[in-house]
Amino acid sequence: MYNNATFTTKQQLKFLKEMDKWLANEPWQSEVELEIAIQVREMITKIEKKGYYYEGEAALLNHMREEYIKHKAKRGK
Repeated sequence: MYNNATFTTKQQLKFLKEMDKWLANEPWQSEVELEIAIQVREMITKIEKKGYYYEGEAALLNHMREEYIKHKAKRGK
């Protein structure tokens, strides 16, 4: 299996910052949710510093992106 790196674009970095802010400010309901949020935030920071991400990271980010979009839709923004 290949684990190719994908370089981030300005648009992706902007979205990562938005998602990081959401993860930081969301009142998580359980310790598990909080721990996941912390781990994803750490991964976002690493991606921002490196300027690229791998397939495995992309899969997790895509899942979190879906959750972020659902959250925004519920709030009506």
